[in-house]
Parts: sequence; C-alpha cells; structure tokens
Amino acid sequence: MDLSVAAVTFALTRRAAELGASAMELGLLGSVMFGSYTLFALAAGQLSDRWGRRPLATIGSAVAAITAVAFAFSTSLPVLLAWSILFGAGIGGFWPTAIAWLGTGARGAALSKRLARFSMAWNLGLLLGFALTGIIFRHSPQLAFYVAGAGIVLVIALLLLPVPPPPVETGPALQPVIPKGRGFRKTAWLANFGITFALTGVIAMFPQLATSLDISADRHGLLLACGRMAALLTFWILQHLQGWRTRLWPLWVAQAVVVLALAGMGWFDSFWLFALALACAGAVSGYTYQASIFFTLEETVEQGKGSGFHEAVLATGLFLGPLLAGIVGQRFSLRSPYFFCAGALAVLIGAQLVVVFLRRNRVSLPA
Repeated sequence: MDLSVAAVTFALTRRAAELGASAMELGLLGSVMFGSYTLFALAAGQLSDRWGRRPLATIGSAVAAITAVAFAFSTSLPVLLAWSILFGAGIGGFWPTAIAWLGTGARGAALSKRLARFSMAWNLGLLLGFALTGIIFRHSPQLAFYVAGAGIVLVIALLLLPVPPPPVETGPALQPVIPKGRGFRKTAWLANFGITFALTGVIAMFPQLATSLDISADRHGLLLACGRMAALLTFWILQHLQGWRTRLWPLWVAQAVVVLALAGMGWFDSFWLFALALACAGAVSGYTYQASIFFTLEETVEQGKGSGFHEAVLATGLFLGPLLAGIVGQRFSLRSPYFFCAGALAVLIGAQLVVVFLRRNRVSLPA
C-alpha cells in the first residue's frame, strides 16, 4: 500500500511542478489528500472496532485503487485536487483498521516487535515507491499512476485471502514498563505531529527547488528514498532496544537534530547534502512514529479508536505541513519554507517540554 501511496504522491507533485505549479498549489496538492485522510481515519478506526477490520480495509483500498488510476487522465489542478481528496479517503479507510488489526493480541515487548516489523514493511514500500517511481516517471508520468493502482489491487487480493486471527503474545515477563502519568503518550503524539509537519512540508516544496536546480526526477526519487531507508534502519534498531520506552530525552535531542537538518536545506545546493539532511529527518520520523504507535496501542483498550487517533495526528501533520509551507513559499521565497518548517518544529519541541513539565508537576502534587 505504501509503495502505491509513495508513487501517487511523488508523481502528483512532480507532475504539478513540471507543469509550473506555484508553491501554494503544490502545498494544496500535498495537503488536501491528508486533510481527507484525517477525517476518514478517525471514523474508520472507531467503525472497525464494531464492524470488523477486513471489510473497511477492503473498501478503502478499492476507493484508493480507482483514484490512483484516475490521476493519470488529468493535468488540470482542480481535478487533481478533487481526486486527491478521494484518494485520501480511501487510504484513511485502510491504515487505521490495518494497524488495529495488527495490534490484536499483543502487549509489551511482543507488541513493540510486531510494530517494528510492520513499520519496516511500510517503510520499505515507501523507499521502493519513491526510488522506482522517480525512474518510471522520467519515462512516462502516466505509467507511475498505473503502477500505483496495480499495487493497491494486489493489496485487495491479499485482504480477501482467509487468514487466522493474530496469535496472543505478551513477550518476556521482565520488560520495561511505561511510566504512568508522565506524559509519554502525549509527547509522542506531539513529536510525531511535529516531525511529520516539518518533513512533509519540506518534501512538498522540494519539487520546485529540485527543478530549479536541475535535479532530475530519478535523482529526486532517490533523495526521498534516502529518508525512508534511514527510517527503515531506525525501526530495525528500535525493536532491539528498550530504553526508548522509558525515557523521553532522546526523543527531544533527535528532533533538535532535524531542526538543524531542515534549516540546512534552506542553504544547500548539493545533492549529497540534501541526501544527508533527508536521511537524518527520515531516521527521526521513524523514531517518533514508533513511539506514537507503541504508546497508543499499549495504553488504549479500544485499539481501533486509538490507532485512528494516532493516524489522525499523523495525517494532521501531513495536511498542515504542505499547506502552510506552500503559503510561506508563495509569500516569501523559494527557500523560505525550509526555515519555516525548521522553526515550527523547534516550537513544537518546546511545547512537548511544557506538556511533560505540567504533567509531572501535577503527578507530584499531593492529593
């Protein structure tokens, strides 16, 4: 599914940039899809708790497959925007239900390991999607959308196969316990939102900068793949570590590194410096995503509702990042969105510190 999502988002924004889309138009293309995704993710997560995971995931995938192919037949911005809304609705019906399905019957270290494998899988999809779509797009923009549609049809076929329910797993008896009332879940949500907001804002604006610097479509795709490769490695590492589940300071330090990386993109002209910055941001996006999804599923009883909220937080960042970065780029300059995204992330790190300070002071007060 994420191979197809990567193919659609890359081909859509790259095509728009080559057609002369403004920063504002690129921001809209990147945001309306995930605005729709936010609304449908919240609804689908809760509905899957009542109606079952498989039916909603299948319906959402069918909508996404039809829309992915429809993109290939239009170069009109209003039409592309309309299809983007529908595509966001389709994947909004798929992901929260799939995540809740995956979390069934697992807790603690077993849940962490299962989620790490899941996250490595979808990141591998994004990595291949960006890398391959860049090559395909260079030869035929329409073919990139056909490949995306075919990938989602394969997802539907897999969803229709009969499978046994997930096994009940708890992991070893001795394992780190999430400190209660210390702000872990809310901090992870804010961190996931902040990184997603900043990184997707930068990625949405990058087609314009890439074309101005004569970075070809295939090399542009490889740059985005660098970020996903770094995230993939992060997910693999996190499943073998336990300390991140009981400490928050590494999360703040990691986000601070991304602030510097994204600000640097406002000055860079080198392909390799862009690759390094996106790799740093990608690695930290893997960390914040895993923290958010783990703390959410570990601490909520209605996992469909919890995964829907986790995905809605993520999608809100995907919606607002491109939209606001596009407004800034339209109002100021080609490079201004990179500084804006870095500054916004720095503010959100401060917000996380305030949340934890208030939570921990409240916990320490006598009843």
